[in-house]
Order: sequence, then structure tokens, then C-alpha cells
Amino acid sequence: MVIRIPNWLGDALMATPVYYNLCKKEKIYLFGPSAIVNLFKSFPNTEIIYYEKGNIKKNLETLKPLKNEVGLLLTNSFSSAWLFFRAGLRQRWGYARDFRSFLLTRAVKTPRKKLHQRDYYLHLLKALGLPTEFKELFLPLEEEIINQAKILLNELKDKAFIVLAPGAAYGPAKMWPKEYYKDLANFLVKLGFAVIIVGSSKEKDIGNFIKNGKKEIYNFCGKTDLTEVAGILSLAKAFISNDSGLMHLAAALKIPQIAIFGSTDPEKTGPLNPKAIVLKKDLPCSPCFKRTCKYGHYKCLRDITPEEVLKNIYKILPI
Repeated sequence: MVIRIPNWLGDALMATPVYYNLCKKEKIYLFGPSAIVNLFKSFPNTEIIYYEKGNIKKNLETLKPLKNEVGLLLTNSFSSAWLFFRAGLRQRWGYARDFRSFLLTRAVKTPRKKLHQRDYYLHLLKALGLPTEFKELFLPLEEEIINQAKILLNELKDKAFIVLAPGAAYGPAKMWPKEYYKDLANFLVKLGFAVIIVGSSKEKDIGNFIKNGKKEIYNFCGKTDLTEVAGILSLAKAFISNDSGLMHLAAALKIPQIAIFGSTDPEKTGPLNPKAIVLKKDLPCSPCFKRTCKYGHYKCLRDITPEEVLKNIYKILPI
């Protein structure tokens, strides 16, 4: 079975129960952007194949040897169904979204009730008569990834550390103020922890702001790929972030975590982790699901103070 994984990191991680249920049944091919799909190389009975955005010719070449496989679309787009159709996959299964039903051999109606994104993917499996017994997020890591993380963390000399992820690709309505992250990092240093900041190169300046020259704070933004971040998280004492893809990475690794929500809804995209605490303010205007605050005050985020986050750290860690 060829599985077109979601394009967003968080969604791809929330779909890991799908991969695991199916790889226990048969060999699967996970097809997605290389930066994300490489995270899943350690799944059993699984082969990774790469989707290249905008390169139709290359994608068709990749799929050509798999024509006799069933194609399962976890993406909702017309273009992803069109690609499977053009590649000649004999069976193309997915949700009846984006006017693409005529391209699918089995089109499933989307669920009417509100579901967590993980359950949205599992609903598709159930409707197709596929196994759904396993429901937890799952991300096995090879020992090599852990060892590489230890090399990256060599400067810490085995000091306990907490990871902060101040970014969110969705926009500022998901991002806790950088000033708050800076204050929190200072609190954590005073408690005796090292602090590691992770994210893409886009968060490099925010990371430098939070670090503010302190040697106990390390800015790794833009210096690591996702697999390396996963290795780092597996060794961390805790993880604190906005509602982001990295939040779901920590959840899949079962790291003690605090997730800060602004414009989005934890009932739909909250971390599926028994070691997670979600912080959210129930304001009349939330959740608005906007990328920016239409009122400009970002009160849903600013009302969550560094002191409140610190108080909850004591709940997830024996400090």
C-alpha cells in the first residue's frame, strides 16, 4: 500500500497510528516530503519514497513501479488524487474532498462530528474496513539517531536540559510572546537546567533574543533537521512549545510537555500524550483559528504568564 502522508509535520505525526496499523498488516510505502517522511524510516515493514513538490515528472517516475499497489490518500487535495490517478495506481482511496471523488475508486464521506485530527485519519481507515486497533502516536528512533543527538549535545556535559520551541508556521496567533519565552528560559536556568531552543532558520532571531548571551541557553534554530531534533527531544527532561508540529513530535516521543494554545483548539489538534499539560485561556473570541489576531491584542496568549508555565513545570517534573 502506498500512503500519501500529510504535508504538515504535525498532521504527519498525528497520522502515525495509521502507518503502524497498516505496516503490521502488509508492507507499506510512505510517500511524502523528504524532510518529514524521513522521520518514519524506523517503522517496521516500511519503505520511504519521496514526494517532490512541483516535480510531476519525478513523482510519476517514483510511483510507476507501484501501479499494482493500493494508494491511500491522507491528504485532502485534488492534486494528490490527480497524481495517483495519473500514476495509474489500480486503487485510489481517500476522503471525498476538493471535488476529487471521480478520481478515487473508493471515496469516503468526511465525518460530520468534530474529531481530533488523529481520529479523522483513523475514521478513514475504519470506513475502508482497515485495522484501527492501535491509536497512540508512535515514532520509533534508531540508536544511531540518539547517538547523533548526544554528539550535538556534547557541550552540555550531561547537564539536564529543557527544550523550548517558540515558533509556529501557522502564524503569530499561535505564538506565545518571545519576551515570555525569554523570562521562562531565565527561570529554568536559575533552577539549574540548561535550555535548548529548537526551530527552523526562521526562528533563529527569536532564539537569539531568548538566549540573550547566556551560556546556559543554546540556540539550535536552523542548525538541525527534524530527525536530529527528535533525537534531542528523546533526551530532554521536558518540552515547552506553542501548538506546532514540534509539539506533536514531543507527544509522539512521550516527552513531558507543556503546550501553549492561542487561536486553535486543543480538542482538534492537542498533544496526544499522557505526559502533556495544555494551557489555554477560554476567551469569548477563541478559538478563532486565525493566523493573526483581528483585535491586535493576542490576549489568549498574553494572559498565559511565564509564572503560570513555570508552575505547571513542577507538575510534570520532580523538581
